[in-house]
Amino acid sequence: MKNKIIKFAKFGFIFIASLFLAFLILDFAFPLNTKMLTRENSSILFDKNGEIISMRPSSDEIWRFEAQNIPQTLKDSVLLFEDRYFYYHFGFNPFSMTRAAFHNLTHKNRIGASTITMQVARMMSPKERTYANKIKEIFTAFQLEWHYTKDEILKFYFNLAPYGGNIEGVAAAARFYFNKNLEDLSIAQMALLSTIPKNPNANRLDKKSNINTLKNRVVTLLYKAKIIDKSQYQRARSEPFKNKRFNAPLNAKQYSLIAIKNGVINSNLNLNLQNILETNLKIASDLMIDKNAKNAAGIIIDNRSMSVAAYVGSHNEKALDGENDGVIMSRNVGSTLKPFIFSLGLDQGFITPKKEMIDTEIFIREYNPKNYDNEFLGIVSATEALALSLNIPAVNLNHKLKENSLYEMLKEINLVKNTKEFYGDSISLGSAEMSLLNLAHLYTIYANKGELKPLEVAGKTVGENKRLISEQSAYLTAKMLSKAARSYLGVTWQYAKDTPQIAFKTGTSYGSRDIYAIGVNQDYTIAVWFGNFNGKKTKNLSGFSDASKVVFDIFKILAQQESLSFIDIPNGIEEKESCLDAFKFKECKNIQIDELISDVELKDDCDSIRSEEVDFLLKNNKISKQDIKDSPCFYKFKNHKPLIASPFNEQIIMSNEKETKVMLKCYAYIGDEIYYKIDDEEFNKTTNAAEKMLILKEGEHKIGCLDENSNLSEIKIEIRRF
Repeated sequence: MKNKIIKFAKFGFIFIASLFLAFLILDFAFPLNTKMLTRENSSILFDKNGEIISMRPSSDEIWRFEAQNIPQTLKDSVLLFEDRYFYYHFGFNPFSMTRAAFHNLTHKNRIGASTITMQVARMMSPKERTYANKIKEIFTAFQLEWHYTKDEILKFYFNLAPYGGNIEGVAAAARFYFNKNLEDLSIAQMALLSTIPKNPNANRLDKKSNINTLKNRVVTLLYKAKIIDKSQYQRARSEPFKNKRFNAPLNAKQYSLIAIKNGVINSNLNLNLQNILETNLKIASDLMIDKNAKNAAGIIIDNRSMSVAAYVGSHNEKALDGENDGVIMSRNVGSTLKPFIFSLGLDQGFITPKKEMIDTEIFIREYNPKNYDNEFLGIVSATEALALSLNIPAVNLNHKLKENSLYEMLKEINLVKNTKEFYGDSISLGSAEMSLLNLAHLYTIYANKGELKPLEVAGKTVGENKRLISEQSAYLTAKMLSKAARSYLGVTWQYAKDTPQIAFKTGTSYGSRDIYAIGVNQDYTIAVWFGNFNGKKTKNLSGFSDASKVVFDIFKILAQQESLSFIDIPNGIEEKESCLDAFKFKECKNIQIDELISDVELKDDCDSIRSEEVDFLLKNNKISKQDIKDSPCFYKFKNHKPLIASPFNEQIIMSNEKETKVMLKCYAYIGDEIYYKIDDEEFNKTTNAAEKMLILKEGEHKIGCLDENSNLSEIKIEIRRF
């Protein structure tokens, strides 16, 4: 008998060893496809405070998120409900299999005997349930047990298990059925999730089912196993449940698409600011429907972290062309670039905040800029010129800057694509198109001491460190922009009345196609745009009266939520008496305390004042002829050539007449009279700055203007037939 037992034991050992050897050979020949144990996760984007901005399914349209830390109670629930001997078998439970086989032979309803490991094997490669596939499933289960620990296999189960519809994995189930993270689930909710994979279509929590019965069964198992106490048991059984599936959040759609594409998980977007911006854009847009403005966009930049905190590419995707992204779309930016001209003017000594400027008609080659209302205000301070967004002082100042003008600034940071000649002097009024993103980024220099710093946008950094203006100029310009008086704001004063101090600017492009408002303080830069994505005109919209309210309202809300501050005052600014006269008199007539940049030498007005400006001052009795003679500028004026305002040099005039009328207008610095000549004819006399009609024939002509001091200016023009 003893020999038989030994013989039987040897036979058993050899049999088991043979099976194990066969397993090792098969495992080597048919290695476990470990790639099927991990699958592409869905994308989830968080804001800076950990709030979910948006989620996006994986490429196979399945919602799945890898679960890292699975609560122990959830593990216990699944083990009790699915496989209580999980930690004691090698992937296959023969007792459960035998019991299931006997039950299925004697009963109509069928039960399964798959262990958790076998279920993972089936999840790796779902196939039709046949005996052959069941054998393969068991073999794969053995492989899993051989290559992985029990805890690793259990984690695979939680990440691969189906939870109904296109939900896969327990982390996705918790989010879509309860809108929670795993660690925040209640005992009842964990019990509910434990029951779904058994029959995911019948037990899914967004469909009517007997799920509460199954839940209570699991809760009872937990109680009997002494995993939960009686109080927890009673609360879990009585916890109410409704069949529901939460929608995937989709906030800041355009931003989210960019961020997810860039692989961002934790972003710098602030959902609170995003909601504030979206709400205010929608309110303002509703009021503009009758003015034919169908679209709006906006952006908020956190100046301290230099990151985009709110991004609305389109206030309403259902609006006309609403799927576009107005934050990155390049458009004409209107008057929004004027502050940078004034900043450059401060740095180069052409202006101070209170320095007088002359708002009158000027001629720069073929360019004859006009103000928005076609009126001229005459003498204004630099602050008033900027606050009122006067076109002519801005164009004139930028022209004086020559090789240090707005164009050079924009070129240095790659915001212009063409030559300086292409844009001409109209660049001062926004002819250089750029995106709202680039425009807002540019305005951050006022919060960053004149330096353009790199900006983080949805996980991507744009730009590099560039000093564009001095920190003194940045502060003074911001202060000038913040000093708009009530009379200048007009009806919009009611919007700005309770707003914290901000540097504020608006812009309106030609034909009111693009409407802008921008506000800056030390904390935030807020920029908004209204118009039509298709470029159609609006009905008399303006940045000043229509868009400004959005910026003011947002800053008011922010001031209630956090402590805001204006631009920090730098060193290098001194307050002292300064002569503010636009014209250089023998003795200064307008002396006031002004803020000056310490190391900037003010330019000589004699070199920068234009003949058109001198003419304006004379005609409006701001100066007299004697003032000119007594001025330190007199001897310089004597050597300045006259300006031929009309026609301009190399102008080609098309005409179908034998003789064409051409308007001649010449400005001289000194004298009541001017002398003009055409081609080789004699000089003729006319009044300085008067309009003189010339009759010219087809062909090329040379026109000259001579002042009383024998300074001659000449141009060439050509008259062609149609």
